[in-house]
Amino acid sequence: MLKRASLSIFLLISSSAIAITLDEFSERLVETHPYFVQLSLSEKTSLLDQKASLTYLDWNIKAGASESFSGGEDTSTLYDDLYTTKYEVSANRKLENSGASVNLKHSLTRSDKDSNASHSNLLGLDYVRPLLQNKGGLNDRLATDLASLDMMAKQVSLEEQAETFLASKLSKFIDLALKQEVVKNHQVSLDLSKQQLDLDEEKYENSLIDKSVLIQQKDSYVKAKQQLLQSSKELIIERRELANLIDLKESDMIVDLDLFEVHNLTKIDPDSFVKDSRLIQKFDFDKARFERQLITFEDKTMPSVNLNLGLSSLGENDKYFGSFGNRDYSWNVGVDISYPLGSRKELIDVERAEISIDNVDAKRQETEITNVQQINYLLAQVDLLSELVVLYLEQGSLAEEMVIEEQIKFGEARGQKSLVIAAKRNANLANLTYLQAAGTYQKIVIDYKAAIDQLYK
Repeated sequence: MLKRASLSIFLLISSSAIAITLDEFSERLVETHPYFVQLSLSEKTSLLDQKASLTYLDWNIKAGASESFSGGEDTSTLYDDLYTTKYEVSANRKLENSGASVNLKHSLTRSDKDSNASHSNLLGLDYVRPLLQNKGGLNDRLATDLASLDMMAKQVSLEEQAETFLASKLSKFIDLALKQEVVKNHQVSLDLSKQQLDLDEEKYENSLIDKSVLIQQKDSYVKAKQQLLQSSKELIIERRELANLIDLKESDMIVDLDLFEVHNLTKIDPDSFVKDSRLIQKFDFDKARFERQLITFEDKTMPSVNLNLGLSSLGENDKYFGSFGNRDYSWNVGVDISYPLGSRKELIDVERAEISIDNVDAKRQETEITNVQQINYLLAQVDLLSELVVLYLEQGSLAEEMVIEEQIKFGEARGQKSLVIAAKRNANLANLTYLQAAGTYQKIVIDYKAAIDQLYK
């Protein structure tokens, strides 16, 4: 803790506002940023697509009316004039998980022969069930099965997109934390340059140094002012950007982050992890989609064999309501077979699907290799930088000890004030290097968490 405190002597957080932590920033970003709202809407769209794929099971209602006339002097007919009026309504739908279709039909016909009216009332039920191609409704369910796969794939894809977006913004948060500390570091550097300039001006007045030395120190002081001005402007820009991201006042965008914190990260076996990672799941869903299409394409190469069943009831009378009684009943059973000859589109589709599956497998293997290499690299960087951060803390303590030693020597008249200032400058300059390395470490930690699917859950 003493070492940490010694390095943080110039890194105090402003007390004018309540600082925001990395976790708070992450939560607020997910809750408020439009990007995540879009992802949520995209997920809802996938749910609607899945529901839409089930509409093939809906009832389809159809109604119609017609009137016709025939007449003339043809002696072959038993009437002079015939007016026919017909009303018909039907309802049909597919039956789930069977491939069968059912059709209900009702029609009412009025025939007016030479002003003598009669009515017929027909009620029918037809049932068609596939016995070979599309057996069990395999092909009818294709759109639904693909929509279910697409929805799951979309969810994984959205999580991956969200994690990538979040990682990029959290890296910005690290940049802001680093810029906060850099500004403070440059302020200290400016203060030390001013102290040295005041000291050199006093020496010059006492003819202890040449004017060239004084000019050189004035130049160093101006450069320190320029450095502080530039870093302050960069801080304002970064603070404004992040405040806008989470709908916060710019003045409230003060970061609370220990750049020198060493994280105890989850260690994984990259080879095992990658096989089930979100990035690889995308290829699994793509392959499952092509495999499902392949099943249907292969099924469509078989003959279409359908069982047909029909029931009907017919009533006739010269009165409208009378036609509902005195009914005749009939039924029919049949099988129809169809099979196209020549070049088959389905055979081409089968071959194309098989090629697509092999292509997905190849891409999956390539991505696995790339991801394993990336995770191994990030692991190596995490280990290296975490050890460097610890060493930087020790080096920072040594630099602070040197400052204390020079102050003691100056207090005992065994040293010079310029040596005290030089020691403070060296400590401050070293601290800037340590800060930048620590910021890089924090970013690598974020990249590693994103790579192993632990940043966004």
